Amino acid sequence: MGRNFPWRSASAPLNAVIGFTGTLLMKLPGPLTADQEKQLRTVQSSAKHLLSLITDLLDLAKIESGKVELSFEPLVCQSVVREVAGSLRPSAEQKGLRFEVNLPDADVVVQADRRALHQILINLTNNAIKFTERGEVRLELNQRQAQGRSVTELSVADTGVGIRAENQAKLFQAFARIASNSGQRPEGTGLGLHLNQKLAELLGGRITLQSEPGKGSRFTLVLEER
Repeated sequence: MGRNFPWRSASAPLNAVIGFTGTLLMKLPGPLTADQEKQLRTVQSSAKHLLSLITDLLDLAKIESGKVELSFEPLVCQSVVREVAGSLRPSAEQKGLRFEVNLPDADVVVQADRRALHQILINLTNNAIKFTERGEVRLELNQRQAQGRSVTELSVADTGVGIRAENQAKLFQAFARIASNSGQRPEGTGLGLHLNQKLAELLGGRITLQSEPGKGSRFTLVLEER
């Protein structure tokens, strides 16, 4: 993928705001009143949300304009999965979740763009942690044969809130933010899964979903041998 993906320059001013408010919240320049701290946390939270929205919109615009440059190479999937697990395991454990990684012993090699594959798995795993309050998040890797071709499946499973059948197709649409059983809409831009599916298609694959309300979800990136 090209070095300009995502476009960093547009996010620089917001990164400055986030960094400056973080410094103030650390009380390095001096003490804060309770009201000041509350207001600064609101500013920081809003800036992070806006940064996420801008980044997702720029990424989507670049994908849809056909300007994403992919660099296909032989990748050992276990390496990418372990990297993602190492990054996000602390977030899961901080919530008291079990974090499991199930990988085959033999190397599973696919032709793919490393950055795109990494981004998809990071996003899916982040979502799993975000929407799981108890139980576990599990990363799995499998490879099977179908009609004489290798099919590689990278799955992220959780024991979270789950998704109703009527909402599952909508989940991959742009700006989709499906309300939970309690009626509360999740935080986020509503572009993450849409972007993931677009990236999967660029890799020649797709993302599938199996989910049951109250029991959890399994998102699987399916890559067929090119």
